[in-house]
Amino acid sequence: MSASARFARFGGGYGRMSTSQHASSFSYSITRPYPYRWFTPVVVVGFIVFTILFSFLNLVTSGYTLVVQQSADPNATMANNGVWSRHIPAFLTNKVQPSCQTVNVPLGSELFTNQTALTYTLTDVWQPSGGGAAAGNGVAPSLTYFNNILENCTVNSVEIDYAAMDRTASQFAYSEWGAVVRTYATCSIVGTNGTTNFNVTQEYDYVPSDVSAMTLYTFLGTNFLSRNKTSKSSLFWGESLMSMYWAFSTYQMQNIRANQTSNNQPAVRKGTMYFYPNTNKVVSNMTDPDFFQCDFRFIIDKSLGNYDIVYPGSYGEYKEHTQLSTLLSMQAYPNIWQDADILAKAAYSTVLADLGQSSARSNILLDPDQLKYFTANFSEARHNIANAYPGPAVRQYGTEQSGPLGTTPSTLSASYLCQVPQRKSIGNLLISVLVADLVFLQVVCRLMTLSPT
Repeated sequence: MSASARFARFGGGYGRMSTSQHASSFSYSITRPYPYRWFTPVVVVGFIVFTILFSFLNLVTSGYTLVVQQSADPNATMANNGVWSRHIPAFLTNKVQPSCQTVNVPLGSELFTNQTALTYTLTDVWQPSGGGAAAGNGVAPSLTYFNNILENCTVNSVEIDYAAMDRTASQFAYSEWGAVVRTYATCSIVGTNGTTNFNVTQEYDYVPSDVSAMTLYTFLGTNFLSRNKTSKSSLFWGESLMSMYWAFSTYQMQNIRANQTSNNQPAVRKGTMYFYPNTNKVVSNMTDPDFFQCDFRFIIDKSLGNYDIVYPGSYGEYKEHTQLSTLLSMQAYPNIWQDADILAKAAYSTVLADLGQSSARSNILLDPDQLKYFTANFSEARHNIANAYPGPAVRQYGTEQSGPLGTTPSTLSASYLCQVPQRKSIGNLLISVLVADLVFLQVVCRLMTLSPT
């Protein structure tokens, strides 16, 4: 066989065998450079920009976790813990937005305001559209509260219970007579469910039943949670007025009883005085004795289990003798009207100041002239007390340094359960952001690859 024949036989066959290839299940794409000179710097810059952008977004969306904490001011907690809330759309940060739950204050709970002065008891809660607390419509078993400002607070009445023998031995060591001052107030709040009204009762006894005799001849400082003569001057003077006229009026009751018994006359054993804003005329100046009307009951001990009761009708026409100006002018027995009236006005003003009501009809503690008038008798009163020493101020307003009078809006003090964002640890933060960045950058690269086709 010639060489050409062998070549044709084997060469041709070899050529046909070389074009037959195996087809794998896997494949790869053929790449080629983009034909634009500007493309490389654009890609580099874009890569940097996208990396920064994705890192920022991933930091916001996945760099924080929600943790639970207690807060006394939920509004400030949510405002101070918002993750980029002022600059990033809410849909990106909705999973890590801070939130706080409302609190439910059951009836009968004790509470106080952010002024940290007096303590109150919650007695009624109702919706105004329900007809009021007495109507039974819209009445709630608790107050749903979320740091709402207390609005339209009014003092409905002030009740003073004077008593002598029915007190503990420790109380008797301070003063033979004692007094419990109860102030009844109504406030409203505006929330997501509209307006809600509620009643609170404040009870003040400068020498309470649990007082220790070890603190005789000192300022007790009871009933008030805190005091500051500079930043809370009005409440500082309110406490001073209440304690001074508690001590002074109880000492006067002691003297009234002693004068009667020394002359072998029946004497007062206990009594209740019920002060309420004058319904016959509007009186804005609290120095006017007719600012309040006063209903009262005094029990006269005639011994051997016999008692008389003194009430407005004992002196003549009932309504006429609920006017303090009438009782003062006739010096009706027991002649405690003026001192008790000042104590009631002090409680009235202090409660309104503690509830943050700067626009009240009248308030001793917001008017320097009226406060000076009602403290002018401090020096005399201070020397006509038993062993319950009042305070913290014992001199007339203006004779000692204190801050400006006034009050600020009040809220009820409560502890709120909040969820606030907390940044992850550095290690977890880097890993979560890096993984998320790689995913997003891979998507960008894929889009760049597909764009020419």
